[in-house]
Amino acid sequence: MGDLNQEFKTEILRDADCKILSSKLASINNDVRFSILKILRDHQKSIVNKHKAPLYSREINFLLTGYNINITPQMLGQHLKILVDAGILSEVIVKKEIPNKVGKRNVKAYVLREDAFDDLFLEINFFSDELLSFFELYKVNTKFNNKKCCTLTIFNGKDKGKTYRINKNDLVFIGRRGTDDFTKIPNRKIVLDNSYSTVSNVLKPHLKLFYENNGWYILDECSSNGTFIGDEILPHAEKTKLKNNSFLKLSRGRGGVIFYCSF
Repeated sequence: MGDLNQEFKTEILRDADCKILSSKLASINNDVRFSILKILRDHQKSIVNKHKAPLYSREINFLLTGYNINITPQMLGQHLKILVDAGILSEVIVKKEIPNKVGKRNVKAYVLREDAFDDLFLEINFFSDELLSFFELYKVNTKFNNKKCCTLTIFNGKDKGKTYRINKNDLVFIGRRGTDDFTKIPNRKIVLDNSYSTVSNVLKPHLKLFYENNGWYILDECSSNGTFIGDEILPHAEKTKLKNNSFLKLSRGRGGVIFYCSF
């Protein structure tokens, strides 16, 4: 499959957009605040009744220990205020049982706003254009998916837009091009540009993809920087069943590659 050809142009952000961007990104550029967002997101996703979603500071502080974060209530309050001021969290009043107190008391609680990042992706052209490009990549993936194969579309980097259709009788090696003669590999290959610098060489593939027992499976035997589905790292040398419509990350951050997988 070919590349998704796009034209790019340099764009200068307006002052108002810059302020939104700076405020949002600065507020989450911190381990404690990022962990707070993950706690609230996971909590809201796990409950049926959204009216029970808010967590108050003592509950948040307890859950932060799961991230090896121990801070004082006063310090937590400062972090929460930054997230509220940035428009990412909403502060509400709820009744909670308080330790060493009789009966429920009114306390401040926090919930992740549904529109927390809407202004980034919908109002700032710099991001909204990029979001539209992701929709285009999704449409490319859908176009080539015939429900009889696994379709992979690259969502980032130099190979962004390349789409591959994997048949059920294929064993596919996925990795970076490297400097050796990868044509010697007898199996089908997805060979990535060397700009994906933290992806392992295809000769010792970062990942294997195959079909068995009515499902698509992936196997990371020897990669240096790991393979992830969402935020979860795959165990080495242990095959993992691939979920439909999932994002597969070979390494994370700069130098990694992200595939969108559907079948």
